[in-house]
Amino acid sequence: MWLDLFLPCRPQRATVDALTKEARRQDASLCYPSHALLDVYQRVRSDNKAWIRKSRPLTESDAIAIKHFAWEAVASMREQANAVPAVDADIWLACRFRDEHDDLEDDLVLAACQRAKANYLVTNDASLLKHAPIEACTPQRMLELLQTGRAKGTAVSHEVAGSSDWFYRWLEQYA
Repeated sequence: MWLDLFLPCRPQRATVDALTKEARRQDASLCYPSHALLDVYQRVRSDNKAWIRKSRPLTESDAIAIKHFAWEAVASMREQANAVPAVDADIWLACRFRDEHDDLEDDLVLAACQRAKANYLVTNDASLLKHAPIEACTPQRMLELLQTGRAKGTAVSHEVAGSSDWFYRWLEQYA
């Protein structure tokens, strides 16, 4: 979903933009696994460089602008959603999902959803839509649920709402 928002050539961009605006309007909580920031940052940089290279050589100023845009994408995610901080339990959960869905990165997303007690996983990934242990839907479907008032619970788990505070409390338990 986040890549769709920050990569202008993606076909779902307008839908995801409308979804994030509707979520803000309704004060619905959005989350992302903290490891997704790196993926978004790297993909925004590489995909935009590739897009420019299709029409002309990439200049140094292009590369600098793209790098700044990638950082802005990360900042935008942090403003619009709560990070689900990665913990050791995520690896254990991800390994449990392996038999049903053999993709570590996606399994870490599923682990974050489960630990955050998310009501929905919003994705365009067909495999995740099929194998998610929670209700999974496309951005279009989530937008429809929000617009029609049929989305269940829009508040994020209290453990995730203050992610950094929650993380430090969690660390103190095991220190």
